[in-house]
Amino acid sequence: MRISDYEFEQEKTLANLADLLTNIADQLRENGELELPMPTLQEGIIKIPIGEPVETGIEVGLRKHFIHLKIALAWRRPTTQEEPSSD
Repeated sequence: MRISDYEFEQEKTLANLADLLTNIADQLRENGELELPMPTLQEGIIKIPIGEPVETGIEVGLRKHFIHLKIALAWRRPTTQEEPSSD
């Protein structure tokens, strides 16, 4: 099994952040596959399969000059194997 982690950070305006989060929410509602911007990859996007249930986490860090908000989502990879029929 190969484990890969991809990450990048980028400053955005509030409007651009809202667009990104809305796009992610729309894709989660549709199910199937999630496309995220990933400039560190040659293609510029990463496509990941979506599964259920989704574990969620929210972490807030309050500092003197900054507020850090982290939203974590995790789910099992959907299986592509068909279940054997009980005929």
